Amino acid sequence: MNLDSIKKWGTRLQMPLILLLVILILAIFQPGIFLTFGNFRSILLAISIYGLMVCGAIYPILLGGIDLAVGATAAMAGAATVLFIVNSGGSDSSVLVGVMAGLATGVAAGVVHGLIVSSFNVPPFLITLASMNIIYGIAQLLTGNKLIPILKPKSFTAIGGGSLFGVPSSIYILLVVATLSYLLLNHTTFGRYVYAVGGNPVAAKMSGINTRGVTLLAYAISGLTAAMAGIVLASMNQQAFARAAQGYETNVLAALVTGGASLMGGVGSLQGGMFGALLIGLIDNGLRLMGVPSQYNGMVKAIVVIAAVAFSAYTHHRDSGLARTRRWQPIRQTENRTARKEPL
Repeated sequence: MNLDSIKKWGTRLQMPLILLLVILILAIFQPGIFLTFGNFRSILLAISIYGLMVCGAIYPILLGGIDLAVGATAAMAGAATVLFIVNSGGSDSSVLVGVMAGLATGVAAGVVHGLIVSSFNVPPFLITLASMNIIYGIAQLLTGNKLIPILKPKSFTAIGGGSLFGVPSSIYILLVVATLSYLLLNHTTFGRYVYAVGGNPVAAKMSGINTRGVTLLAYAISGLTAAMAGIVLASMNQQAFARAAQGYETNVLAALVTGGASLMGGVGSLQGGMFGALLIGLIDNGLRLMGVPSQYNGMVKAIVVIAAVAFSAYTHHRDSGLARTRRWQPIRQTENRTARKEPL
């Protein structure tokens, strides 16, 4: 086996090895607590929420954009769904309509983001950051800034609170959505267009790709999966409130960048995003088990994001031939040649 083969296998096994290393470290520091079924169940429950967001948020990232409003969209969709069901008397027939209404609010938010980004060339970071506060405001108006409980019907509370063979129903939902997102991204024309537009939007437009339509649909998918996450979260908690998913956008961004997605666009995969979600879930769980105060969790994840973004940017520049060279090397070589009176 030559050196190139070893490097290739090292790249392929990098993510599993990192996960195994983190699991090993946490198992050593928390023996008898970390490696238990109940603990892994709680990890999967947490991952299922922002994992759903990752399934859609990866599309704007691959375009070189970002959706910082996924947490706010989730809160708004959960509130809209719960309000509809409660106001309809909590009947089983109202669950389907309420869920569809919640999903529609998420798609609407994504469409607005896509329209503004593609039509007015506004930086996605700015528009989604601003709309995040607007959407949270809409969620506050819907709930009256109050907690709205929903204990029935069973058909709704089972969405996020049920289980099958000991595995939470939200995990099954995540597996289905992740599979559909993977197929869409890797086995459809739209998926190829997303990578093409993210890699070089000018060349993609010149080749006949409707870049505006691709952008619009990418943000709509992000809004849809965020709404799914909000509905599952409301069902899991059996309540809805305006700030239900606040802070989840940090987990989503951390999962994507640690999973290998480039904020420059055109680079990334859904399986990498799922790896990142699992890694962030393990880190969160480990910090809680070790008694680390919650305010430090955000610091740790911020460090992870900064390190991942820095590594992604360095890799991007290195692969494009833009990496900095050491200026002292040619100077030293010139001095040595001069000392030996060699021709330059």
